[in-house]
Amino acid sequence: MEDPLGLRPLKDITVTERIVDPDDVPWVPYTDTIWVKPLRLNRKTGQWTNITKVVGGGQINRHYHVNGVIGFVLEGSWYYVEKDWVARKGMMVWEPPGDIHTLMSGEEGTITLFQLEGALLYVDEDDQVVGFDDVLAHTKTYHDFCRSAGIEPLDLDY
Repeated sequence: MEDPLGLRPLKDITVTERIVDPDDVPWVPYTDTIWVKPLRLNRKTGQWTNITKVVGGGQINRHYHVNGVIGFVLEGSWYYVEKDWVARKGMMVWEPPGDIHTLMSGEEGTITLFQLEGALLYVDEDDQVVGFDDVLAHTKTYHDFCRSAGIEPLDLDY
């Protein structure tokens, strides 16, 4: 087969595809109203993907994104206290780097697929950092939960 662009050799140096069934990943508790299912925890690039569940009226505290975030609403709805729109089932949201917001779920709760890169910094009313989350913290939380529950964690570092 002819390869005029010289792409065939690239196949030899790429990582093979990865299939992750969310049913094989436990819901990891973050707070009383937030659970996550990590699907990708790439420690080399800082990229992390998870399904986040927030139960009715729950919130993800005020935070700042160092990089952009993509969210796709799978169930329910959510909004930012600081904004005038609502993300509903089937909608995609892009959050620009540097945005500060507080995520509130609708009364029915929400389940959203989020793709992140870099850190998420929790900030107070004066924009002072009071906590953070990133791929390393997320990985530790996942592994600690699996260990405590007697579950073998999946290799999600790809």
